[in-house]
Amino acid sequence: MGCSVSTSTENGKNFVQLSDSVDIFTERQRRIVRKTWRPLANDMTGNGTKVFLHIFEMNPKVKQLFPCRDKTGEELLKDLNFKGHASRFMQSVGAAVDNLDNLETSLAPLLMNLGKSHNHFSGFELNYFDSFTGAMLHVWELELQDRFTPEVMEAWKLVFDYMMGKMKDGYITRRDEKLNETNEQKNKIIV
Repeated sequence: MGCSVSTSTENGKNFVQLSDSVDIFTERQRRIVRKTWRPLANDMTGNGTKVFLHIFEMNPKVKQLFPCRDKTGEELLKDLNFKGHASRFMQSVGAAVDNLDNLETSLAPLLMNLGKSHNHFSGFELNYFDSFTGAMLHVWELELQDRFTPEVMEAWKLVFDYMMGKMKDGYITRRDEKLNETNEQKNKIIV
């Protein structure tokens, strides 16, 4: 309802971009997301940890970007940096839920900046964002169990696609800014 979708290509990989339309969700989808968020928000760090563990399982290269890259098992689960990152990630999801009625004004700038910040991680690749949607849907299904209906999955997938789309936009924007800065410095040296 009101959501236009386009496909973009980055380094030979396709990804979906949602338009700037504010009508991405139906009112029913908003209610579904808010209602199913409540039990997930009860253990933000735990659920965020599960998301990242699943991402590491699906794409071990992602774990190499973290200071805890050599930790496993209980040592990883007790790592304060890892737990903090998982918690902050879930806070971003919570911000999305809180701003379903005001995505572009309230949430988009936050997500764009978050995406931009990932340029600072040496070795981070744009396609790593794609791991998040699958991992979140996996954890949501485990946590919500029989409440994770196809309708619930569809509503949350829209949230995740929006979040990852904005983060990708931010990442690409900052990467392009850095490239332009580098080219400007090269031009100054040549002149």
